[in-house]
Amino acid sequence: MPSANEALRSDAVRHNIYLQRYSTNTASKILKLLASADADIVAQLQALDAKIFASPLTIERLDALLESVRTINARVYNKLQDALEAGLKDLALHETAFQVSSIQTPVVIASMEVITPPMAEVYAATMARPFSGRLLKEWVSDLEASTFTRLRDAVRMGVLEGQTIDQIVQRVKGTRAMGYKDGILETTRRGAEALVRTAVSHTVNVARDQVYQANSSLIKGIQWVSTLDSRTSSICQSRDGKVFPVNSGPRPPAHINCRSSTCPVLKSWEDLGIDAAELPAGTRASMNGQVAATETYQTWLEKQPAAFQDDVLGKTKGKLFRNGDLPLDRFVDRTGASLNLDQLKAREPQAFKKAGI
Repeated sequence: MPSANEALRSDAVRHNIYLQRYSTNTASKILKLLASADADIVAQLQALDAKIFASPLTIERLDALLESVRTINARVYNKLQDALEAGLKDLALHETAFQVSSIQTPVVIASMEVITPPMAEVYAATMARPFSGRLLKEWVSDLEASTFTRLRDAVRMGVLEGQTIDQIVQRVKGTRAMGYKDGILETTRRGAEALVRTAVSHTVNVARDQVYQANSSLIKGIQWVSTLDSRTSSICQSRDGKVFPVNSGPRPPAHINCRSSTCPVLKSWEDLGIDAAELPAGTRASMNGQVAATETYQTWLEKQPAAFQDDVLGKTKGKLFRNGDLPLDRFVDRTGASLNLDQLKAREPQAFKKAGI
């Protein structure tokens, strides 16, 4: 029978699969919202055909002609933010309830109450806490501004290069031969999709953190849970399985498009001041306070073929991993940034020597 902490980690891994599906579905809805404005933007650009080549054409006059494009762009990003915030509010509510329920399952003593933090505080925390250095509203604002800047610059360049309006529009939309993946609007869509996925991860993990802190009397640490595949980033590889304090330490998302999650490590009966000898046998063994002994990215990668390790880490780092006995957490610095080979060699000369490099 798995311990309470093993069950909680298993729940976290399983739940994260459903959250990835939710993230994909939410991103799809946001992309449809952006696509609804693409036709309007293209129509406004085509309407400039007669005006844009009239002389004299100054930068100021060109920017004035593009004001309608700026307005459409601003309007769609306002809708994007409203839709995203509404969805994230519901997600925060769901995730809070799920985490409380998960902790309640192994906590079977009536006197051990699992506290649900106020939802207003949970959602306020998701909006007030930055991810990757910016608040959600700042990410949306920056995406809006960068989208218009790319559109404006494409028009300016097209005019200076003597392109027709149809050629300029093609630069914006992309070409049919490339499935319209080579246009400026596609760059915007990729940025929006990454933002949505990261915002979902941020919301989920802030909600979890609020539950953990509200129940710090039951929880002794927070375990990092990374996705085990070839796309896992260096920083998430190095943190997988590590346990951090309830009120401090790193939390996902560690980067844009981060798929990592966390799970609580419950205290033992002894830590809680309860005499386990007086409990039923099954209950007695459930909360031993030990960290879930499950496979980490390190142990998972050790079992993969050398070619796969080289594909994930690079050939030299793969050799250091296999033959130099260099663990994954030595491939990054304290901030989680990947170290290049020169930096690694300066820090780990013995590993290079052992690996024959």
